[in-house]
Amino acid sequence: MKPVSRRKFFSLAAGAAAAAAAAKAEPALSPHALLDPPDEPMGTPAAQNNEWDEFKPDITLDCAVLTKEIEKGVTAKLRAYNGTIPGPLITTRAGVTLKVRVTNSLPANQSKDWAGDMDVPHDFGNTNLHLHGLDIAPHIFEPLGTMDPMAPMIAIGPGEYKDYPFVIPDDQSPGLNWYHPHSHGSTAVQAVSGMAGGLIIKGAIDEVPEIEAAKDYILVVQDLGLFESNDPGAKYYDYNPKQNAIWQTFGGNVTIYDPATGKPVVQPHLTCGFTTGDYALRYYLLNGEPFFKEEHNGSNPTSPTPTPMTPGKYTMRPGEVARFRVLNACSDLMIPLQVQGADMWLLGMDGNNYDKPRLKEYVSGAPQVFMGPANRAEFLIKAGKAGETYNILQLAQSQQFLQAVQKTIATITVEGDPVDMKIPKSLPPVTRDKPIEDHEIKETRYFTFSGRFPGVDNPVVGIDFMINNQLYQELATPTVVFLNDCEEWHIIVPEAIRGGTEGHPFHIHVNDFEVKSIAGIKQPPGTIQDTIWVAQNTASVIRMRFKEWTGKSVFHCHILPHEETGMMQNFLILPEKRPMMHAPEMRIPKKG
Repeated sequence: MKPVSRRKFFSLAAGAAAAAAAAKAEPALSPHALLDPPDEPMGTPAAQNNEWDEFKPDITLDCAVLTKEIEKGVTAKLRAYNGTIPGPLITTRAGVTLKVRVTNSLPANQSKDWAGDMDVPHDFGNTNLHLHGLDIAPHIFEPLGTMDPMAPMIAIGPGEYKDYPFVIPDDQSPGLNWYHPHSHGSTAVQAVSGMAGGLIIKGAIDEVPEIEAAKDYILVVQDLGLFESNDPGAKYYDYNPKQNAIWQTFGGNVTIYDPATGKPVVQPHLTCGFTTGDYALRYYLLNGEPFFKEEHNGSNPTSPTPTPMTPGKYTMRPGEVARFRVLNACSDLMIPLQVQGADMWLLGMDGNNYDKPRLKEYVSGAPQVFMGPANRAEFLIKAGKAGETYNILQLAQSQQFLQAVQKTIATITVEGDPVDMKIPKSLPPVTRDKPIEDHEIKETRYFTFSGRFPGVDNPVVGIDFMINNQLYQELATPTVVFLNDCEEWHIIVPEAIRGGTEGHPFHIHVNDFEVKSIAGIKQPPGTIQDTIWVAQNTASVIRMRFKEWTGKSVFHCHILPHEETGMMQNFLILPEKRPMMHAPEMRIPKKG
């Protein structure tokens, strides 16, 4: 990270601020308008790159506080990229270097009472950047791409900036990805305050005639978690916890752990604390506008009080085919997605298209696709007769700590003159993630995601979120893999008696994976993802080829409060195989 003078820093941030101001000066769009990708994708072709050239960013992302009226009478201090929620939509392509500068205009956070435990939330003013879904070099630790197992995580402090030259592979699959902060200690607080944005890789699928002819709708679904501010006399909501303060879902109050007594102590003067459960107030947003509200329910703490708001609105002509790309950027909500009343042709998940559209027929009350936090789903809808209405729904589910009632994300109304558009019969092949055969597997590993309440290893937070019974350690690297090796991983969430109290979404950086089975059910070949929802008392089997990149990176639960408080591990990709002293995770060598 580069500390800069006050004058230089504000000049760096000025470009992002000017862009945000220019956007606000344009004629206002209707709520939930489609996010238009730029005509020209960002990035410099590899042949034109010169490491000695001055770094000229394709985009500057400035992280700053945003004051926004969520609804009448409710004003919140949020955190945003370039003054917008979601952040600006980035469009790029394979085979280029995308140059991103992150400037940090967030206020410094007072963490003097933090004792140094990485799994206790802290330093909410520090940030960094993760491009989620791209098969790019490790970029969470300092320096970028490091293979040093003792490397620290990148932390861009207030008043600092960092330049990221992201080299995107020639065979990067086209589709919807996204970006968000990933500084351990502040990730959850920043993301659930608004810091996330979409990122599109353009490519061959966009040139399929039937898809090229379709309107392209980007739907970014986010949540905002809020409390009445701790600031004296404040008339706004925010999420700015005092160091070590924990908001208790069951008590509806804030506590701070007292190491002398080993017990949490109620803090009656505090209204906001870090939460691994419910919030006092939560909004769900579609492209920055609220479509649903939840308020904490003291009489039934795991069932928030729901209030539907205005869903997004889309129109289609009879016989029209439209492309919908949905990003679940929520901090912890699993979305069983259904387009009520319409069949869905699923093109792919997590920025990886299938070899042909997969028909997901509409069945009342049944999800057409499961979207854990961080998943992206891209699909086509063909409109029927004029006057029909389809609702894009998050169906009710009880697979998590909090009950999730049904929510209407958006409505599609069919009107106008009829057309006759077609669904493509095939899609361009994905070349980067080829199927992995049984004989290629070098290692089989097992990872169990579990929780323990009350917390033993993390008493400040009051709950332990673990992988293989371990909390996250920044300087530990329990898993070592090797470049070009193929491995099979079993991701397990046990039954409740063994700590599997809810489902968890598994996500890994650097390389995508092929999904082989979910809860024992084999998946079609070519199901490539970077995040997968693993329900309670089930296991998912995935296969990965550690291709192109070496370095230190992470895998974790993408329920961000879980990740933040321990449910993450480092892994190291080495360039060549060499004898290993030990391997704490379970490993089964390939027979024969």
